[in-house]
Amino acid sequence: KFIIVVPSVAIREGVKKSFDITAEHFQQTYGRRPRCFIYNSSQLHEIERFSSDAGVQVMIINIQAFNSTSKDNLRIYDELDDFQSRRPIDVIKANRPIVIIDEPQKISAPKALESLSRFNALMVLRYSATHKVNHTKVHRLDAVDAYNQKLVKRISVRGITVKGLA
Repeated sequence: KFIIVVPSVAIREGVKKSFDITAEHFQQTYGRRPRCFIYNSSQLHEIERFSSDAGVQVMIINIQAFNSTSKDNLRIYDELDDFQSRRPIDVIKANRPIVIIDEPQKISAPKALESLSRFNALMVLRYSATHKVNHTKVHRLDAVDAYNQKLVKRISVRGITVKGLA
């Protein structure tokens, strides 16, 4: 179970599109496609499926969906009759998901970090090219490595000073 936390609707849609585009890659490499959905407080059956399905499940959620004070966003913390008198956050956290924060420098307010802790994550990964706070690095991909691995079409450099690159 994975939860990808994003700071905006535009990034959320981009992440969803990336999963749609790479579905065939996952099928060929791992023999199955991840089921990916965007969290919507009015479609709680998706959380039920996220929790009960044994396959790879990916929920994409805006930080505002559980960090805001609006009534719709607070549904994640409410006991709901249409969700068998359970709280969606409790169902999510019972799964001990892996949380991936996309653009963590935009989601670094104390209230947001406190809200993230409610997911009871097995681990939290921060995905960004411009970290403001350095945590333990699991993987680094710099511009030169991306070019050498043919992940980008080309790079242009006016001048370069090498500091700490492999």
